[in-house]
Amino acid sequence: MNVLYNSNWLENDIPDKSINLIIADPPYFEVKGEFDFIWKSFSDYLKDVEKWAVECKRVLADNGSLLWWGMDMKIAYSQIILDKYFNLLNCLIWEKPNALNEWETRRNFPEKAAERCLFYGTNDIQTGLEYITEKYIKPNNPFAIYLKKELNKSGVSIKELSRLFPSKTGGLTGCISNWVNGDNVITEEQYLLIRNYLNNKYLKKEYSYLKKEYEELRSQYEELRSQYEELRSQYEKERRPFDNQYKLNDLINSNRESNEYDHDTKKPLTLTKKLIQTTTRKGDLVLIPFGGSGTEVEACINTGRKYICYEIAEKHFNTIKEREKKTLNQPELF
Repeated sequence: MNVLYNSNWLENDIPDKSINLIIADPPYFEVKGEFDFIWKSFSDYLKDVEKWAVECKRVLADNGSLLWWGMDMKIAYSQIILDKYFNLLNCLIWEKPNALNEWETRRNFPEKAAERCLFYGTNDIQTGLEYITEKYIKPNNPFAIYLKKELNKSGVSIKELSRLFPSKTGGLTGCISNWVNGDNVITEEQYLLIRNYLNNKYLKKEYSYLKKEYEELRSQYEELRSQYEELRSQYEKERRPFDNQYKLNDLINSNRESNEYDHDTKKPLTLTKKLIQTTTRKGDLVLIPFGGSGTEVEACINTGRKYICYEIAEKHFNTIKEREKKTLNQPELF
């Protein structure tokens, strides 16, 4: 961990699904910097975007995140490719307040000086509670199991029982189905109402329906929930990290922040640190496929993240080495 490579990042030996965050600031194609003008055509550039996307998919952990920088007028083409491999969560806009608009010279609507950053993640949209409820609580819900068994024994239909619980508009509610499927937990008052209906009205007198007391079922249900509390906590730890401690939204206003490191397309350290802290935990591993001036490396060191950084240009690779050494030698403030 914490290594720099002066090579093409596609030529790596990174294990599958081992990276927690990929923060990629690739060439934008014919915008700025000599590295932006190495392709014969935009189609050739997009072929490389596809290669990058495939490799990102291979190395990114199932609960990992991807931040992908691009230019406003061209990133949509990269998004079409990346959307095939990842779940798009946001299209962030970095707005540069210290840049000027060209009101008089433009023949279209002048954009605020800004760059885009696509934020991708995995499909783990469920909370721990939702996951445990879906996978464990609902299938083993003692209320649902017992209600379904007793209704099958009595022959009473869900539609018939629904008449006991009319909606405010006079129609039938779906509460019975929810109770039988384990989606909701029936109250004691509702449980007793169904018990009285089955035992007093229905024809099969040889049976006594819903003989179990409500508190017995409730106790079983609470025991079931407590059994899976530890599993729920573990699931939360394994979900995609996202701690929006800086209350960022999809429009992020941040100054450019000049520094002594020579590079055509530098990103601000403050913004980079915030993005890394929001999308990872301390000790997580960050892949930096396009090292540039080393902003992401410094941000990882400052925030306690591990990193693997690639930079193909020797000039910029040497800059990153110098920056890494300088950052590591800085005394900690706390």
